[in-house]
Amino acid sequence: MKKAAIPENEKERLRKLYELGILDTIEEQAYDDLTKLAAEICGTPIALVSLIDRDRQWFKSHHGLDARETPRDYAFCAHAILEDDIFVVNDSEKDERFFDNPLVTAEPYVKFYAGAPLIMSDNSRLGTLCVIGHEGRTISHAQKESLAILARQVVSQLELRLKVKQLKIIDHTKDEFISMVSHELRTPLTSIYGSLSLLRNETEQFNEVNKKLINISCNNTERLLSIVNDILDLTKMESGQLELKFEELNVITLLEKSVELNEQYCKECHTTLTFNQPDNKSDIRVKGDEQRLLQVMSNLISNAAKFTHENDLIEINVRIENNDVVVEVTDHGPGISPEQQELVFAKFKQLETKVNNKLPGTGLGLNITKNIIELQKGMMGFESIPNEKTTFYFKLPIIK
Repeated sequence: MKKAAIPENEKERLRKLYELGILDTIEEQAYDDLTKLAAEICGTPIALVSLIDRDRQWFKSHHGLDARETPRDYAFCAHAILEDDIFVVNDSEKDERFFDNPLVTAEPYVKFYAGAPLIMSDNSRLGTLCVIGHEGRTISHAQKESLAILARQVVSQLELRLKVKQLKIIDHTKDEFISMVSHELRTPLTSIYGSLSLLRNETEQFNEVNKKLINISCNNTERLLSIVNDILDLTKMESGQLELKFEELNVITLLEKSVELNEQYCKECHTTLTFNQPDNKSDIRVKGDEQRLLQVMSNLISNAAKFTHENDLIEINVRIENNDVVVEVTDHGPGISPEQQELVFAKFKQLETKVNNKLPGTGLGLNITKNIIELQKGMMGFESIPNEKTTFYFKLPIIK
């Protein structure tokens, strides 16, 4: 038996193989389909996606063979990765390199072998797509071409796996960076905003110019703090780390509190906020996170206040629909055009209208709101009539 030579770029080749994180993973349909197809085209009982590790060959897919790995010293594939073209052994018993190989003299009795090297974009040869027969034979030109085509499909799967893994690493790094920066910003911003708020309350000590400057600084600091909080919320949601504190809540009480918290904001936008309480429904209970649901209402009300025409009405309505409570926030602004409706819940998207200039936003509020509702087993949607009104609503299951 003759062992295969070690590739000149063995260190780099193994680094690429380990970077994939594919060794000892479970079977996947994408690879199994390719080995099954290779076996049918070439008329062999066995087809493998074999990856050459440091001391073994490991089979990502093993059609017609129960084993998942063999020693590298015995591997025909270790020879195949040294070639540019398909490596063919027509009859191993007549080949001095393999006639006494344990894989030839015992199970699985490899008499015929054809392996197409899996060559990555950086020229790393990680293994092969190979077909194996129990009797000596030849392989046709068409079969060799088909095997090469299928091997390229295996490589495409490996390259895709690598790209997905790299994107996940980048995404995780991005989330960590955003979270770190946001936390670092929030602490000084909170301190600055608190100090400016105190100064704003001491109006008698300042002239009109100073008062105006303090108000501008306070408003912009508040906006920056809002942006940071939105980004932190979004990062937590996307990483699955947003914690919710579920408790039994009275929806009517929650909505009354939200009106109280947002009334002043609506006045600053020159709109009127009203809550139309349902008749004989003072105790509608849901399971939810009170602070997050108040955040939802604040987002919906502030959005309505920005889009509603001045001196117009923002209405909050609540109704029962089957086993759900439905909360609606309606503004009487310009509505949302059909072409913009698909962007409503998209991240960092703000709708362009003539009235959306009262107070700027981050373009994250509705995306965050929808996620919060869905995390509480609810759903959110909207209805809009251009030049008349828009209603955003969410549904939550009622506790019976």
